[in-house]
Amino acid sequence: METMENKFERGRFFRGRKHRAGWIILGIIGFIGFAFLFGAVIMWLWNALMPVIFHLGIITYWQAFGLAILGRLLFGGFQHGHHGRTGRMGPWRRGMHMHGGRNCRDYSNGTKWSYYEQYWNDEGEKAFDEYVKRKSENPVKE
Repeated sequence: METMENKFERGRFFRGRKHRAGWIILGIIGFIGFAFLFGAVIMWLWNALMPVIFHLGIITYWQAFGLAILGRLLFGGFQHGHHGRTGRMGPWRRGMHMHGGRNCRDYSNGTKWSYYEQYWNDEGEKAFDEYVKRKSENPVKE
């Protein structure tokens, strides 16, 4: 007789039709439950904040649910995953926001970072103090 561990290791544990049908039904029930909970949270937040802050009326559960769908349509669309968002973020997605536009991969092998502590101890503090002095003498007017 085969143990449960052996079935799991060999990948046969999740192959049964009843098992898959159970997971599908559980997923559908979970999705519906999450949708109802999401509508309730939106209704609660609206009714707690908007009438007090903006003097708007309270809303029902179904109005809150409709607001959630409307917000998703207007601001998020119905994309699955992040396939449609890769071009929108530009260099931010690839980590270019760090190190003044240089990619983090320049430092990934550790060869340049190995000198950082030594640089800071030798020249860093002095260079930073000089920079602060220059900035305090010639402040930028905004």
